[in-house]
Amino acid sequence: MIRTLGAAAAFWLALAASAPAAEPDVSKMTGGELAAFARAMPKGGELHNHLGGAMFAETALAWAAEDGLCVDEARLAIVSDCNRDPQGRLAPDLAEPAAVIADDARRSAMMDSLSTRHPGFAGRSGHDQFFSAFGRYGVSDRRYGDLLALVADDLARQNTFYLEVMHSPPAPRLRQIAARVPWRDDFAAMQAALSAAGLEGQVAEVTASLDAQEARMRQVLECGTPRARPGCQVTVRYLVQSLRIFDPALVFAQLQLGVALVKADKRWVGLQLVAPEDHPVAIRDYGLHMRMLGFLTDRGRAVPIALHAGELTLDIAAPRDVRAHVAEAVRVAGARRIGHGVDLPHEEGAEALAAEMAAAGVLVEVNLTSNAVILGVRGKAHPYAWLRQRGVPVSLSTDDAGLLRIDLTHEYARAADEGATYADLRASARNALAFSFLSGAGLWADPGTYRRPARACAGQIGAAEPKPGPCADLVAGSDKAREQWRHEHRLKLFEAASR
Repeated sequence: MIRTLGAAAAFWLALAASAPAAEPDVSKMTGGELAAFARAMPKGGELHNHLGGAMFAETALAWAAEDGLCVDEARLAIVSDCNRDPQGRLAPDLAEPAAVIADDARRSAMMDSLSTRHPGFAGRSGHDQFFSAFGRYGVSDRRYGDLLALVADDLARQNTFYLEVMHSPPAPRLRQIAARVPWRDDFAAMQAALSAAGLEGQVAEVTASLDAQEARMRQVLECGTPRARPGCQVTVRYLVQSLRIFDPALVFAQLQLGVALVKADKRWVGLQLVAPEDHPVAIRDYGLHMRMLGFLTDRGRAVPIALHAGELTLDIAAPRDVRAHVAEAVRVAGARRIGHGVDLPHEEGAEALAAEMAAAGVLVEVNLTSNAVILGVRGKAHPYAWLRQRGVPVSLSTDDAGLLRIDLTHEYARAADEGATYADLRASARNALAFSFLSGAGLWADPGTYRRPARACAGQIGAAEPKPGPCADLVAGSDKAREQWRHEHRLKLFEAASR
């Protein structure tokens, strides 16, 4: 009898040991628990990050002091033209950044001006404060390498090691080239004319500038030395950021240069259109821009596209303008990812569009705090849960971390606080790599659901190293699989520690 009971106990103990461990219940965590949990959690990557909005006000002021810039205290802006008189004295409205930093009230006013931390600041809406703040930063272009270092290091310290950052390529002659080519609604002719005017010649200049920025980033992070900072471990790729509020010839030229960059340099992985989607020019030319992208990229087949689309509500756009922006981005331009997508449930045929996106694997980059600040859409009003319920892949991101005064950890904690489960957070982290524009095959045969590993790596995902053979070959030959392998190992260790 004793032997029988012992065998039964052994059976149930073995069964319990082999059963999947219960997932963490983030809904029951206190604010402090959730913040610490979200920070420690490996979050895969950050797919929606504007380099220009990633800098906190404190950093902008410190760099302004170092670089000899000034503060315009009437506009509460950092400016490069200090307008000194022959005796070196500043104009009445200008101040030395060091003096502003040292004065609590003046420093606080600048922090309000360069962020969205103060609702209703200067009588502006969240939308207007957000978009107008970019013009008040005034930081030198030569700081891009320093800023890349800050962003990468911050992500690494949050256990996130892949970044796709939106970046405007430094192409000084692009405007002049575009100005020499009259606009015509014949895309093939425009493409040929811009090439003849020397547009693709900008690729070498952009490459040299990016080389210098990355060299500076590695210098700041002290990569390759015993003092190397965590940011050295972050893989950085770039989305060519084109502004949608210019005349059609210049928008087309930006996009054409973007295509050339992606084809020439693996660091540039896709295209983006930025600037307020509700701007009159962006509204007027939205359909034209989608057709441009479809033509230049063969509807996303030649060059990947991630688009700001659906960053709209009726507070800032007319009903006709929230009917089909996401639909056009997907069906006309061929976008593989949608940034924001807040108006998607309000578009015509929304359920069919969501089903189409789920089937095609078109991911939505979800920016909870940004959408709350700019659009006033939060909690149940936000489509994050609606998208998940319909199988549309989603991934959490920051948008403009410095301007919004958040980080990626904040967005994961916020998602959990607004109803996301741990499984949802884990899917977000995995999606950030599976739906990235990294080259090569991935580790999963079913990106978005993650139940079927690639055959070559079945039974191995989560290990420190792949076994020699097909799996090791896949990881060695694919940028995407390599990043996913690193993430899955970190995730396995995190989940083991969280039980």
